[in-house]
Amino acid sequence: MSSAEPTTIGLSESAHGKLKRLQEDGYFRELLDGYRFAIGLALAQGVEPPDVQKRTTIFNVGTVDPDQSLKRSIEALMGSQVRDASIYKMAERLAEWGVNELASQAEAGGIDFVGLLDQAGEKEAADR
Repeated sequence: MSSAEPTTIGLSESAHGKLKRLQEDGYFRELLDGYRFAIGLALAQGVEPPDVQKRTTIFNVGTVDPDQSLKRSIEALMGSQVRDASIYKMAERLAEWGVNELASQAEAGGIDFVGLLDQAGEKEAADR
């Protein structure tokens, strides 16, 4: 990693509203839980998320990733895609994709967390 890391991260205004709605609807107790889950979902799905053009700052990096395990996970799973980029900017992109995906599922009738975890397990088994 050769890029300077930001001290705060967030989402687009639209995705931030969707994350708040997911919390209000009881899918996540805290916004931070939904944000982290969204990153994990995007990583599990193996997506290459688009850039977040205009973002709203939501969290301090130290709050989201106090032990840097998230940073190490993104580096390990995305390898060359983040070699010369900011890991936490990539985390924002992953969260943006994940929040939009979760909101889409919620709007279509509900989030099947068991199905999402099963899917991630199947992908991991196929990658071995």
